[in-house]
Amino acid sequence: MSTAAKVYLDYNASAPLCAEAADAMQPWLAGRVCNPSSAHRSGQRSRAAVEQARGQVAELLGCPPAAVVFTSGGTEADNAAVWGGLGWPPRGHLVISAIEHPAVMEPAAALRDLGVEVTHVPVDDEARVDPEAVRAALRPDTALVSIMAANNEVGSLQPVEKIAAIAHDVGALFHTDAVQAAAWIDLRPLVAASDLLSISSHKIAGPMGIGALYVRPGLDLAPLVRGGGQQGGRRGGTEATAAMVGFGAACARTLASRDQAVVRVVALRDRLEAMLLDSIEGMRRNGGEPRLPNTCHMSFARCDGNALVARLDLDGIAASAGAACASGVAHASPVMEALGVPAEYLAGALRLSLGYETTAADVDHAIDVVPTAVHALRAAGLEAVR
Repeated sequence: MSTAAKVYLDYNASAPLCAEAADAMQPWLAGRVCNPSSAHRSGQRSRAAVEQARGQVAELLGCPPAAVVFTSGGTEADNAAVWGGLGWPPRGHLVISAIEHPAVMEPAAALRDLGVEVTHVPVDDEARVDPEAVRAALRPDTALVSIMAANNEVGSLQPVEKIAAIAHDVGALFHTDAVQAAAWIDLRPLVAASDLLSISSHKIAGPMGIGALYVRPGLDLAPLVRGGGQQGGRRGGTEATAAMVGFGAACARTLASRDQAVVRVVALRDRLEAMLLDSIEGMRRNGGEPRLPNTCHMSFARCDGNALVARLDLDGIAASAGAACASGVAHASPVMEALGVPAEYLAGALRLSLGYETTAADVDHAIDVVPTAVHALRAAGLEAVR
């Protein structure tokens, strides 16, 4: 097997920390870093850094800084939106899609256990939500509609603005999980259409453990995390200055680099897909257009996806068999099932996701290695049957 340097094609799981974020964080990782809520000068220096970072996140989102609530990541932001949107005690009806991230699916399941009625809107075979299907699911007591902006597995983009308008027609709040979208699309139109929107730092090459929830100005959202009244009482807990500063720097880098990166990465992704489709029989691409410019999700008949990921790792490629958050889960991906992927392809999923740093040489290596790995695993399977 190849001993080539590691090629990272798992950016949908996490984008490695960028230099801009690492450099910005450094002063806040050593020395005397103080609580941003402290009244003395050192504390106020930390407060100024936190608020500068909040402003950088707000600039990415196109919203007032006061509308940004820092969280521990995308999962907390989604939970805060879903639980907050239903209130406490929870009341009303919740509408979500069949392909939401577990960070939305799991709180929805918990709310259902508490008596909230939850409707799952199906998707078509290209992983798209039909706005009219959302309209049909709405009721007079619908309190919240939550539809992700971009699917983390297949990359499908949803008509967020249309669905938000439909939700607002019946007086419901609208939330979108934009965690996977933030690195690749302009979020400002989505923010303008939404009441709540979630993003995560490490998906845009910032540090892990920090994210944000956009809360529409004037919306009184019940806090998920209660404590010392930080962030205007909307999320308790001492602010993580270094993480917030790194997140802000990553937002600034995304704004400066995104448009150029999208053009380059789309070309690399399309070449990768075309060459693999030409080289491997019994392969299908999952999801349709529009989709994220960096995401290539495919399935192979007669090939186990987890075994394929392990084989590629030995061959110098970091990839995923699906959502990294569900690693180790034995059953088929709910997203693949929702798309109606034929049974012979369900177990053979592979997600290759590119990033700002992906090179043509990285793609060439994948074009060389993936077909060999698939053919080897298929041959090994046939040998085992004999």
